[in-house]
Amino acid sequence: MEEKTNHIKLKQKGWKWAFLILLTIVLGIVIWFFTQMTAVIQGEPNLSEVSQKDEMTFQIQAHKEDLNQLVTKYIDEELSNEAVEFDFLLEDQAQLLGTFQLFGHDVQFSLFLEPFVMENGNLQFKATKIAVGSLNLPISFAMNLIKEQLKVPAWVAINSEKELIVFNLNEFYLESGMHFSASKIDLTEDDIRLNVHLPAK
Repeated sequence: MEEKTNHIKLKQKGWKWAFLILLTIVLGIVIWFFTQMTAVIQGEPNLSEVSQKDEMTFQIQAHKEDLNQLVTKYIDEELSNEAVEFDFLLEDQAQLLGTFQLFGHDVQFSLFLEPFVMENGNLQFKATKIAVGSLNLPISFAMNLIKEQLKVPAWVAINSEKELIVFNLNEFYLESGMHFSASKIDLTEDDIRLNVHLPAK
């Protein structure tokens, strides 16, 4: 009789531990999803005008292919990241393509963005669609995942709640002091115009 009682107690203990482990896993998943649904905001759009005193400014017209080569070179040299491999391409829309880790697995993503030139020459990209493998995830959720794993330069602002990415070009300077502002970006007509600002001295 005592042996049977001990067996029942052991069985109950086993179920108790199994329940606690399951509860921990479920809670962990719920907390993780809640974290991912919380908006990620990195930086802010810089609305200030850059003073063009002591600068020479000229405009260049570029094509999508030219900028794709330039951006690829910049990403390879400045933003290489072991966690996330990505490319930024201009086609009919701007696209952020890459692979990130989800539950220990590589998942491919494509984030489609509509570009706009801001009044001060910065570039704003509004997310219009995202494809994450075969998953149908909300854009803000996927942007949170991307932001967590992507090495983003300080001059890029991300607001997953508003589904916006802003390139604060007025914060991006080359070592020579040269910087850029956008004047026009028309991907349909393949007409992209950039102002190049050079120090006069």
